[in-house]
Amino acid sequence: MSRGFVKDGDIEEVPSVEQRAWIPEGVTNYVTPEGLALLNAERDELIARRDSASGNETDLRITRNYLNAKLQLLEERIASAVVPPIGSTPDKVGFGAYATVSINGGSSRTFRIVGADEADASRGLISFFSPVARAVAGHGAGERITSGLPSGNRELEVLAVSYDPLPLTVSESKQTPKSKLASPIIPASPAPSIGRAGFGFEEHLSCSSKANTRAQDGSANPPRRDDPFEILPLVNERGVTIGKATRKECHNGTKLLHPVVHLHLFNPAGEVYLQKRPDWKDIQPGKWDTAVGGHIGFGEPVEAALRREVAEEIGLEEFEPKLLGKYIFESSRDREFVYVYRAVSDCVPKPSAELDGGRFWPLSEISANMGRKVFTPNFESEFRKFFGKLL
Repeated sequence: MSRGFVKDGDIEEVPSVEQRAWIPEGVTNYVTPEGLALLNAERDELIARRDSASGNETDLRITRNYLNAKLQLLEERIASAVVPPIGSTPDKVGFGAYATVSINGGSSRTFRIVGADEADASRGLISFFSPVARAVAGHGAGERITSGLPSGNRELEVLAVSYDPLPLTVSESKQTPKSKLASPIIPASPAPSIGRAGFGFEEHLSCSSKANTRAQDGSANPPRRDDPFEILPLVNERGVTIGKATRKECHNGTKLLHPVVHLHLFNPAGEVYLQKRPDWKDIQPGKWDTAVGGHIGFGEPVEAALRREVAEEIGLEEFEPKLLGKYIFESSRDREFVYVYRAVSDCVPKPSAELDGGRFWPLSEISANMGRKVFTPNFESEFRKFFGKLL
């Protein structure tokens, strides 16, 4: 980790940033022209973020130290970048090539050989020093190579080579099973209809043609598993970014403070929409939870993260969120800096296949099931905190 600095006596955590993508010692930092353009664009973005940073003196110092540390590593990577000739031997696999390869006669995959900072195997981009790239380098279509890969000796066959773009093979999500309730839900008599004035919610959104674009079966948003290596921002207790870590690191008991967004969605009758968490979730599987909740991506604005999560999880694209407050939630496994929003809408949510469904709950039914392990502890504590007077 590369660290920034703060003045002696400050109580803030020391800003830290992850190192750039690894390059073996002594290996030239080859990049494609597109990769170099991306590095330069990343530098411009970091400079703009640093120059437009706002806040009190302490927050500004932490933010600028953090961004300057990132810029230093990026500048070093740009300075060492070399763009080699691409496609000089058009019928052979080389740097920048698109190659279609089968392993042991099985299904084929198409990937592009790129630089370290560009590599993303899930998107079909592999580094030029990866085992597969090294094995097929210099070979043409129809050639077979026996190579020792990390998984053992494999026979690779090059099926196609091109320096013009080809469709890349990307990773696919796996289907996940439906979950079952861990405890019974106590039915409650229907709650009386409460208009917007009863909540003090003046804003209200009527459905438009854009509000419900997903199919009922969630086919436009296929199921997925949480990526344990997704990069999340780390924040201090004021919400200022001080570093980053993987999702796995944030959820394995380290209590690294990371930001999330929550949306409490009401309909005009005063009912509350809750989502059902699937069994494959690593935290609180099978429980009913806040309508929408999700991590803020590294470098992502808070409200942008909220709108992305709402569209992904329940298919709403037009709504008017209102920030209710921020607080820190701590469980036995993790610690979150929570931004809490609420909205009123008469749109019908369309839960994605990532969830195990969802529905509107009368307030009386929520009240009757509090403390019975039907809801997530996070939802219960947060709902009492912000809406306890309604129960």
